Amino acid sequence: MAEKESSKLLKYMPFTSLIEPTFWHKFCDLKLEVDKLNEKERFLWGYYFKEYNNPTLSLNCSSFNNEYENHTNSLCAHGFHVNKNTVEAFKECDKQILLQQYGQYFRENIISGKALNDPSLLVTFILLTFADLKKFHFYYWFAFPASLKTFTNLCCEPVNMSSLFTTEQIKNIFQSHASLSYSQKGFFGIIHIGDMLHVCTLKEIVQHLNSEKKNEKSYIGFVDPNSEELNPGWPLRNLLYLLAHYCPESMFGSEIEVICLRKLESSIVLTLQLSDNVGDQSEKFVGWEKNQRGKFGPKFVDLSETMDPIKLAERSVDLNLKLMKWRLVPNLDLSIIQSTKCLLLGAGTLGCSVARSLLAWGVKKITFVDSGRVSYSNPVRQSLFTFEDCKNGGGFKAEIAAKALSRIYPGVDASGVVLAIPMPGHGLADVENINPLQKLISSHDVIFFLTDSRESRWLPTLVAAQQGKIGITAALGFDTYLVLRHGISRDESYTNKLGCYFCNDITAPGNSSADRTLDQQCTVTRPAVSVVAASIAVEIMVSILQHSSRGSVGVDEPTCLGPIPHSIRGFLSSYSCIQPSTSAFSQCIACSSKVIKEYEDDRMVFLKKVLENATYLEDLTGLTEMHKATESTE
Repeated sequence: MAEKESSKLLKYMPFTSLIEPTFWHKFCDLKLEVDKLNEKERFLWGYYFKEYNNPTLSLNCSSFNNEYENHTNSLCAHGFHVNKNTVEAFKECDKQILLQQYGQYFRENIISGKALNDPSLLVTFILLTFADLKKFHFYYWFAFPASLKTFTNLCCEPVNMSSLFTTEQIKNIFQSHASLSYSQKGFFGIIHIGDMLHVCTLKEIVQHLNSEKKNEKSYIGFVDPNSEELNPGWPLRNLLYLLAHYCPESMFGSEIEVICLRKLESSIVLTLQLSDNVGDQSEKFVGWEKNQRGKFGPKFVDLSETMDPIKLAERSVDLNLKLMKWRLVPNLDLSIIQSTKCLLLGAGTLGCSVARSLLAWGVKKITFVDSGRVSYSNPVRQSLFTFEDCKNGGGFKAEIAAKALSRIYPGVDASGVVLAIPMPGHGLADVENINPLQKLISSHDVIFFLTDSRESRWLPTLVAAQQGKIGITAALGFDTYLVLRHGISRDESYTNKLGCYFCNDITAPGNSSADRTLDQQCTVTRPAVSVVAASIAVEIMVSILQHSSRGSVGVDEPTCLGPIPHSIRGFLSSYSCIQPSTSAFSQCIACSSKVIKEYEDDRMVFLKKVLENATYLEDLTGLTEMHKATESTE
């Protein structure tokens, strides 16, 4: 006897979850940018369709929207996303307590009447996740809450709709159902009035079943996501639970007919009888999904294998940066850093190290300027070059450095310009490079002065000062280094600003390579000094960008990364550094108003004079007179 009754018990086909990759991409963005360490739940939209071979509830990037994005012929489901920050918390989370918690939420929606007004609330789900954002590994487990006590007997074999209704009536049912709103389509009613079938909302059929007209022929209907004849989809289980609550007299002790609306030719009608043990306060809920092995447990997806490697690299670079904002620097503006265009004048020891640090900060646009070639002494000190780059006379440093950056991180826009910088006292050999250099400085936001001679920094310093660009100098001694940010005036007066690299000089730069021995011509430094200086130079740039005043920020003005010194002088012999700050020199040979005005008035004439005779700068700025006055005093 027990076996016979068991055979009549109606069994429901549970949902199978399907998460599209776009969901995980959107979730990653929200986790990094918005939620961070917060483990609060998020509301989600899910969607499903009628009559799949396997009833499937799907999520995609639109699942996070505030409003449901109505897919063609889809029905919506309401869900909650609970993400844990660690895999241990994911494993230790009490799944039964979680299911009971959201099961009670589902039950309250029925008791309060919300589910009557919006029947889509009958299809609910829970998504419990842990995301390893470094590896793009995702662990997840779905639950579709339903009452454990929703027992229903199947009174007879299911019948096809075509055996109960005429072709015209079936056509009328489908057309009337299509006119319902998306929140009402999942669950509905049909009232037989004469020869006509009236499709109504769930709330209307409940009112009908509780009215004096309840003896009129009627049907309960739902959109069935399953295609198996004997096993309706999971949504019916929750529909019957609602009807047991609102229509107990009609539901218990009598047979009810349920239309499982599928495709036109395969929709069926079930004749059911409910047990009378649903709805008590202590009831339990079931609904955890089985994994791929058919066991109760989480599923796993590895998106790293399906992602574009370049996009994967880009997300991985951004990950480490965005994690800074979780606890350490919440106000860090990463977008301004990533959009900053950096010009590196010099692709040698300093240039290579600066470029690598810029990459680590997510800078997307880096341009090298250098006229030198890679020599055999370079690769061990200059991190973007290899032994192969030295062969056949060596390739141009600027071009090879740019290609090396792109190999390290394909998402960077790196380019190399082979160009000799015109220098005071070196003659007019490189005068044709003046205009290209000016255009390069004009098209970038931050200029790094990383060349190995004083005079090669002069023209770029002047042009950057005239254009109001952020300029940062890094210079090396044997066991010392200097990193200095060039001051920018807050107005067009070129006053009240910090000094530039030349503001402490009282002589014009000359030809420093003439009459020099080999050890004086080469940059002879302790090897790690360049790495220290380059790192500080990049960190100063990042700090400058965090202040609204950018390059004109004062040394005492705070940023989210701390105050920004004007200059840092380091001494490796004593492992110490100092942070001197000096104002701009009114007679500076590079950034003073006199020099900038002369440059603006007649650019080429002025520059040719300086290139041929560097002392012209001393005459122009009054340094010559100052020297004479000093000599006469002595």
